Amino acid sequence: MGYKPKQKIYNLNFEGTDFEGLQVSIRALNTGQYIDLFQAKTEAESGGEANDLLQMMASRLVSWNVEDDNDQPVPATLDGIKTQDLDLNLAIVNAWTTAMAGVSAPLEQSSTDGGSSLEGSIPMEILSSSLAS
Repeated sequence: MGYKPKQKIYNLNFEGTDFEGLQVSIRALNTGQYIDLFQAKTEAESGGEANDLLQMMASRLVSWNVEDDNDQPVPATLDGIKTQDLDLNLAIVNAWTTAMAGVSAPLEQSSTDGGSSLEGSIPMEILSSSLAS
């Protein structure tokens, strides 16, 4: 019997950004897709074609809470993605890649005071020559 990994879905967080309130759920990529995503992202950020990047995002997008000017939901599809500003889509891709890379908050500081170390009690001054005789 083999191991079958579970499909991971990321719930992206945009708190503290220009897109605060945006909620996005998006599936993980396999390693090859992840590499392709970075190549497409680099190309799009340098002013090149963004279609590959948007197609990859659309293929993995589960849901989002984006609405149009008439307060109607924008579909979580390639056509829906293309109606949004590139800045929004790149923010989603950046949050997605950060989540997949596993960058997390700093670990909690749980170390207890173990007392002073022995090294801290060793004198470091040079003894005067009058005491040496």
